[in-house]
Amino acid sequence: MSVTAIQDEILGLPAPERARLLDLLWGSFAKPEQKAREAAWAAESERRIDAFDAGKLTARDANQVFADLKKGLPK
Repeated sequence: MSVTAIQDEILGLPAPERARLLDLLWGSFAKPEQKAREAAWAAESERRIDAFDAGKLTARDANQVFADLKKGLPK
C-alpha cells in the first residue's frame, strides 16, 4: 500500500480514530525515559485536578497569569 493510499485512508477516519492513531504513532518514537516523564506528568496533573476538585488548590485567571509574566519580561 502506498503512503498516499494510507494517507487517504487515515484522513477518512473520524477525528477520535485519527487522534488514537496519532497517539500510537507518536508513542512509537518515544524513548523509555520520555514515556516515564509523560507518565509522571500525567500522574501529577491528575493529582492537581483532584486537589483542585477537593478545594485544596486554587486557580488563577489566565489573563492575570499572563499579565504577571509580562511584568517580569525585560523591556
